[in-house]
Amino acid sequence: MPNRIDELLDGLRGARREHNLGELGQGAVGVVDRVFDARLGRVVARKTLRSELLADENAVRTFVNEAKILGQLDHGAVIPIFDAYVNEDGAPVYTMREIAGVSLTRALQMKRSTGVCTPISLDRTLKIISQLCDAMSHAHDRGVLHLDLKPENIIVLPHDQVVLVDWGAARLYDVEKAAERLTDTDDLGRFLTLEEDEELLVGTPRYMSPEQTIERRSDLRPASDVFSLGVIFYQMLTGQLPFQATNLEEIMREVRMTRPPEPREVDLGIHGRLNSIVMRMLAKDVSDRYGSMEEVLLDLEEFRSTAAEFPIAEFAAGETLFAEGDDGDYAGVVVSGEVEIWTTADGERQVLGRVVEGEALGELALLRDANRSASATALSDTRIRMISGEALMSEVEKLSPWILAILSGVVERFVDRSDRLVELLRGSDGDDSADPK
Repeated sequence: MPNRIDELLDGLRGARREHNLGELGQGAVGVVDRVFDARLGRVVARKTLRSELLADENAVRTFVNEAKILGQLDHGAVIPIFDAYVNEDGAPVYTMREIAGVSLTRALQMKRSTGVCTPISLDRTLKIISQLCDAMSHAHDRGVLHLDLKPENIIVLPHDQVVLVDWGAARLYDVEKAAERLTDTDDLGRFLTLEEDEELLVGTPRYMSPEQTIERRSDLRPASDVFSLGVIFYQMLTGQLPFQATNLEEIMREVRMTRPPEPREVDLGIHGRLNSIVMRMLAKDVSDRYGSMEEVLLDLEEFRSTAAEFPIAEFAAGETLFAEGDDGDYAGVVVSGEVEIWTTADGERQVLGRVVEGEALGELALLRDANRSASATALSDTRIRMISGEALMSEVEKLSPWILAILSGVVERFVDRSDRLVELLRGSDGDDSADPK
């Protein structure tokens, strides 16, 4: 029997434990390999400090701190760390769960030099930002700041699940919060103290908060991460960065001093509530900014509950958006392009007007739940923010009954005037004296 016990334990001791399966990638301080853990029979990712940095105190400190900080976190959007040790070459190493996905940089087809990218759907954007808010709320509750939030450090997995990586710039800003999990053994709190260089400026300038560019690391708080996530949110909604200087000095100056264009100034189709959320995240003064990721998440959840996540539809030049007589089941706002509104009189096409960027179309049929009284055709490649009847009612129901009564009166008078205008044009026999505007 003892021999049988030794046999069972052989797999957990001795022999070579890890078998390298190939390199996954390299970063500024580490090399990540895919390895097979023979003792547990699983594949993991192993990060090792680059050999040329073994004598670099800052690099070693950064690597060791990252491993310790990851050990404090337990969230689905943070890679769990399995082990940390010094290998036979004297290099610090830690192992973690292997993930398969693409960076947010790649998902957005982002140009690294300019930050210009291709916005994804609003639903996907909100799903990703909400997960990041939740992950950072967890980290802040554990006393940890990330301090290098950017698209390159966000991995998008299947079904738009995300993982936040590269915690090399992170710091433990509140040891007491981190030690709360160890209250039963007070002595263990001493292991949570991390050594760091207070004067070291770590992060990515375009995504730094104003205070991160000038203050000591020990003075930074969760609001700094809120600002950085606000930059990413702005970029995902508009397709561009809020600060677009090209050299380091100008970037730092813009981050500290320049108020960026509001998202709605870049894309008129962006909802006003989202515009307000982003601009509050990007407030220069910490007192004007969200104080926590939890506050951001609550506002995002409130926005999503309003059914205000209006999708964008794209139409090629010459394509019909809707035809006269169709159900008036949606309205839209032109995000880009131009649309011609027209009707038919005695077999001839009569132009009623044109709708350009920032203007609405199809709203009358939607408001009175009626068929279309005219047709709409894209004059150029056009993007429309679509608003369904259900979403419209969700917004309208929040209004005071007195305000609603006033708006209803305005709508009725406008509908009546619009109907009379269409009748006039149909009977004009092509007379241009009737101005559809």
